[in-house]
Amino acid sequence: MAKQNFVGLVVSQGKMSKTVKVRVQRKVYDSRIHKELIKRKDYLVHDEGEICKEGDIVRIESIPKISSRKAFAIAEIKVNKGQQFALYEELAKKRVIEIEQQKGVETEQNKSNLLETISRIEALRKLDDVAIAYQASNVSETEREKLLKEINDIKDKYKIKSWPSTQEILPLDINKEEIQLNEIEHRRKFMTYILDKFYEPEMSQKREEILSQLSTKPLKKNIAKNLLRKYVLKPENEIPFPY
Repeated sequence: MAKQNFVGLVVSQGKMSKTVKVRVQRKVYDSRIHKELIKRKDYLVHDEGEICKEGDIVRIESIPKISSRKAFAIAEIKVNKGQQFALYEELAKKRVIEIEQQKGVETEQNKSNLLETISRIEALRKLDDVAIAYQASNVSETEREKLLKEINDIKDKYKIKSWPSTQEILPLDINKEEIQLNEIEHRRKFMTYILDKFYEPEMSQKREEILSQLSTKPLKKNIAKNLLRKYVLKPENEIPFPY
């Protein structure tokens, strides 16, 4: 008697030792409605080498029952998709780890920069206090020399030419995204004025120049206006007149 053979898809793997779940799909004609229906059945299949992965298309054949629910074994792996999925998953996990490590390095760098800024602020406060003390009239010459040395040490450390200073002493991080959002809101508020200004005769050359960058085809006025609106709403694009 020939052994039963089916071709199916591995839908579950690794939950039981040397066992995978294979879904077999077949067409059955239903005489009541005179149509072919697709029926699916899941089989627990013995995988001795534990080589199948989810997504593999395999051929299974019947064997003497190993357990009450397991009477088939893997005969052949027809399409090795599961191995590719497993490889992609492994690469994705490695990439996630790399990104997390990179974020950790950036966090440490930001922390180091913050501590450096705090240290600099404290030194500048001290410099301010020492400079005030140096200018006081009731300070002896010995103390004045000591204060002057302290002032010069702080100035040398942070490369300050004079105090009070007009040069940038502290690196100030400005929130660019917030500035861009404010600019977008400002442009949105004056959108009608900006578009009308673009259609004035003296702005025709600039308008055509912008539209030629956005599209190479001849444009109807309403489409051109929509493109200009998109151009205006990008804060990196310069508006050639005050608004």
